[in-house]
Amino acid sequence: MAALVAVPLAVLSALAVAFFSLIALAFSNGEFGEGSWLIPTVPALLSLGLLGGALLLLLGRSWLVLFLSAAALVVVVVWAVLAAGLGEDSGGLLVLVWALPTATALLVVLPGVRRWIAERKLARLTRG
Repeated sequence: MAALVAVPLAVLSALAVAFFSLIALAFSNGEFGEGSWLIPTVPALLSLGLLGGALLLLLGRSWLVLFLSAAALVVVVVWAVLAAGLGEDSGGLLVLVWALPTATALLVVLPGVRRWIAERKLARLTRG
């Protein structure tokens, strides 16, 4: 059950991050200097990791990809808020961008999800 909840949360996390990355890209006017290209690129890559991890989880292949992507996104959002001062005028939307991957990461590492993935892998090995 937790895996089935984590998948839509991961997709929502990826969509929220993609939205904020698009806004960052729009405000930059396509001009990236002194490493500012990392601001839209890193979240975009993490969004791809979230989507790929959600697919792997849904297929019963791996929980680790989704966990690492979600946890990395949480770290990036916390860094953006604390160190870079981003999101001061977000009206609480940044809390949503932080809460979605946090919930995803916490759901994915539950013992039931990891056990379910392990059972699926074992079933594939014994079947093949």
